[in-house]
Amino acid sequence: MKLRKPLAACALLLCMSAHCIPVHAEEPLFFRMGGEAKLKAAVDELVVVMLADERINFVFANTELTKFKHLLYTQLCELAGGPCIYDGRDMRSAHAKLPISNAHFNALTEDLYLAFDRVGVSYSLQNQMIALLAPMQRDIVKR
Repeated sequence: MKLRKPLAACALLLCMSAHCIPVHAEEPLFFRMGGEAKLKAAVDELVVVMLADERINFVFANTELTKFKHLLYTQLCELAGGPCIYDGRDMRSAHAKLPISNAHFNALTEDLYLAFDRVGVSYSLQNQMIALLAPMQRDIVKR
């Protein structure tokens, strides 16, 4: 059997032993997006975009933006497989007192896409990040 990629050969050898060790060929989304510098730039840009967005900027009127940026960055970083550990509150308790609708959630999602565009993250990678965030909607939106 001829293997074209050394990684595939390594995976085959690992699985030939008594215990098969899974090998993941693709690096985490965090690094494919551009790592710390790119993700921090996207978070900074998101704050600019969302504060200008009249659909949702009122939600952030009393927000300590430095803390918000840190929490958002660490959350995105951890979700994307980066080296961060999110140490903020869970989404349900963090948003419990905020009147967030599906329209607000969708507006922030659109703003995040725009921020990622502005810092040069590909649409494919943006979609992967949004897919990781989507399940949080049920804990954020008020029914």
